[in-house]
Amino acid sequence: MKFHPVEIIIFVLIVFLLTSGSYLRNRIWNDEIALWTDCVKKSPYKSRPYVNLGTAYINSGQYDKALEANQKAIEINPKDASAYHNLGIIFQKMGDLDKAILMCKKSLEINPNLYIAHYTLGGIYFENSQYTESAEAFKTFLKVFPYFPEAHNRLAIAYAAQKKFDKAIVEFEWEIKINPYNALAHLNLGQIYWYEFQNSKKALYHLKVALALNPFLPNRRIIQKLVRDLEGLP
Repeated sequence: MKFHPVEIIIFVLIVFLLTSGSYLRNRIWNDEIALWTDCVKKSPYKSRPYVNLGTAYINSGQYDKALEANQKAIEINPKDASAYHNLGIIFQKMGDLDKAILMCKKSLEINPNLYIAHYTLGGIYFENSQYTESAEAFKTFLKVFPYFPEAHNRLAIAYAAQKKFDKAIVEFEWEIKINPYNALAHLNLGQIYWYEFQNSKKALYHLKVALALNPFLPNRRIIQKLVRDLEGLP
């Protein structure tokens, strides 16, 4: 039986976008905006309320307002690392990846212990096709937070994008230990085990788990056909 492998990189890019997350513009975020708008009015000369207001605007998708709030925070306190980190996220959302990287680096210059900035940088570097830098950023973050959800998954995807599949497998397996219900990690493992190592037993296991966990799995029909083909192997 002849198989026609699908390029792993296509899947990992899709998976990365799907796992990067999005926020609903709902009443919860409106309440957050109202809360921090009130705090800004009561403490107009403190940077923290502006940073928190900016975060609420980011989460609601109002990036122009988020930019304004965080710039105001920096005007009040030029050493507010969280405000620069927020700017990194905002510029990423607005598509200016080079500026996003600069802002996250600036946040780490001010506060080297703001480890979440490494996590954010990992995502920005990946989106900017800087896969080596992406992996390094996630590795730095994981040294401090080894059980953080999705971090091993994202590191694995950065390795897969570099075709470092041995390392990718290790990180995907780590992610599954942390969250056995991560369907996308199982999906990528299954594909790598088959397309790169021709290990039909492990590939079948992870692909079946992925299909069972997520009825809306990317390229579900292709994966189902692959499972049927692998089950037909002697």
